[in-house]
Amino acid sequence: MAIPVRNTGWAALAFAGLLALSACGWQPLYGKVDSTGGNAAPQLATVHILPIADRTGQNLYNELRDRMNPSGSPSNPHYDLVINLQERSTQLLILQDQTASRTDLTLTATFQLYQRGNAKPVFQGSSRATTSYDLLDDEFATIQSTNDARRRGALTLADDIATQLAVFLSQPSGG
Repeated sequence: MAIPVRNTGWAALAFAGLLALSACGWQPLYGKVDSTGGNAAPQLATVHILPIADRTGQNLYNELRDRMNPSGSPSNPHYDLVINLQERSTQLLILQDQTASRTDLTLTATFQLYQRGNAKPVFQGSSRATTSYDLLDDEFATIQSTNDARRRGALTLADDIATQLAVFLSQPSGG
């Protein structure tokens, strides 16, 4: 009777990868690290997000707040985040009767992070998300499809903006 032998090559490879990451200065974005920085969560919780216009802006605001400060608005904010949101639709899949059956929705957010009391931003960036939706025969279904595409786009933007801010604020010179 032969005893099966497990292949442990992948475990050794994973361990070597972790060693290589730690050797090049890699550190977790949200984990505990030394006093030189690295934990973005407390810094993100001090960012006050200014209201964003329109329903899509409200979705983006709510998603960002959930990622950056799940307990609500900061009681003692150190930063203000200003976001400008733009939306563009491009019709695709033109049918023989010259009507579109699919649309790409592109949301673009430009943002500036201001330290309280300063007129010049300490960090600025942009993010873009493109989602698609179908144009259906039923008008209500098309409205729902459009709203869902906007919600998905806002979710993608929130992930990207929160990550960009976390990387900036976790750096010793950032926060």
